[in-house]
Amino acid sequence: MKKVSETEGKIIQWATDLIQKRGVNGFSFADIATEIGIKKASIHYYFPSKQDLVLRVIALYSENFAYDLQMIKDRETSITDRLSQFAGLYRRNLETDKLCLCTMLSTENHSLSDSINQAVAAFFQMNHDWLHEVFKETTLSSQEAQEFFAMVQGLQVLARASQDLASFDQVIQTKINQLQKK
Repeated sequence: MKKVSETEGKIIQWATDLIQKRGVNGFSFADIATEIGIKKASIHYYFPSKQDLVLRVIALYSENFAYDLQMIKDRETSITDRLSQFAGLYRRNLETDKLCLCTMLSTENHSLSDSINQAVAAFFQMNHDWLHEVFKETTLSSQEAQEFFAMVQGLQVLARASQDLASFDQVIQTKINQLQKK
């Protein structure tokens, strides 16, 4: 990823936060400009369109998430620890009343461009691939990896809607315990 200026970094940071809280259709360049104290035209200097900004946000978010997944893998801990850490990547957003960026974007897929939807799909595929690799090291099936991922996705939406992180934690731990017994 190319180096970003301080202003560009702030724009990306605020856009990420707003998308995770409100969705892409829930903010404008004016919202970001107000938050960081610049003119809307300054945002257009870095990102000619909202789509350009969203694609950059997804790319950076995906890059950071891939790094986090690699760090989990490199620790060479047990599968239960890796699954717990994987779920923790999603949980950390809930602590600040946000959803995973791509989960939030996927709820708006009918109003987003093909290029944004493809970037979101690539993020989810990266997650699927990582989980399949983890599950491959065990007697657990690819189907169970897919089910675990779907469960994490749904749980974060429910936990945010109900403001109940404890239920997210409880269901994740129950599922991990069930998988461990197989």
